[in-house]
Amino acid sequence: MIAPGPASEPSRQRLFGLYPGVVTDLVDPDGQGRVKVQLPWVGEDDSLQATAWARLATFMAGADRGSWFIPEVDDEVLLGFVAGDPRRPVVLGALWNGVDAPPESMDGSGENNIRSITSRAGHKLTFDDSSGSEKITLLTQGGHELVLDDASGGTITLHHSGGAEIVIESSGTVSVTALNQVNIDAPSGLNVSAAMVSVDSAFSKFSGVVKADTVITNAVVSSSYTPGAGNVW
Repeated sequence: MIAPGPASEPSRQRLFGLYPGVVTDLVDPDGQGRVKVQLPWVGEDDSLQATAWARLATFMAGADRGSWFIPEVDDEVLLGFVAGDPRRPVVLGALWNGVDAPPESMDGSGENNIRSITSRAGHKLTFDDSSGSEKITLLTQGGHELVLDDASGGTITLHHSGGAEIVIESSGTVSVTALNQVNIDAPSGLNVSAAMVSVDSAFSKFSGVVKADTVITNAVVSSSYTPGAGNVW
């Protein structure tokens, strides 16, 4: 823990309360995760420093763990000062303003159903608490999407921006939709267990040995075929 400093410095101005600041640098020379902030309200004739390195108050921080949400350069932030010391600013949060608008807006109903995190590139994590439409959506800037939908029993959808999709329905049905082909590579083996396996294809190709307890077919086309026990009847 960093101590708040001397208890009394009568010659130093104290700043109690909250103040706006602007982030100017993210590369902390001491590697403490601090950001450099400018205090735009400090005048040239003021005894205060116009810039300072500020610690970041986050919802979790510890040795090699915690949350990592660093504000961007030029972001407006809200500052407090440890024991009122202007040399010890702490970023308490970020602020929207007339220039930087929020990524979401309240609808006309005033219902507060959406929680979201949006990155600079446009990646977005959304929590939707709308009654009957509850879901969590992870969306990349390129259009790839993962939807965990609790409505109607629950569906999980993994969607590629090109159109391919995997859907897990509440009934337990798993659907895979590909626009080209599906490849399965298993070096040690592939097991398929089902009451019935249906293959609907104009042409099916197998290399190597095909072994079956019973084969029922309307026609056999083969360069080598001997009917009898152990063969195809």
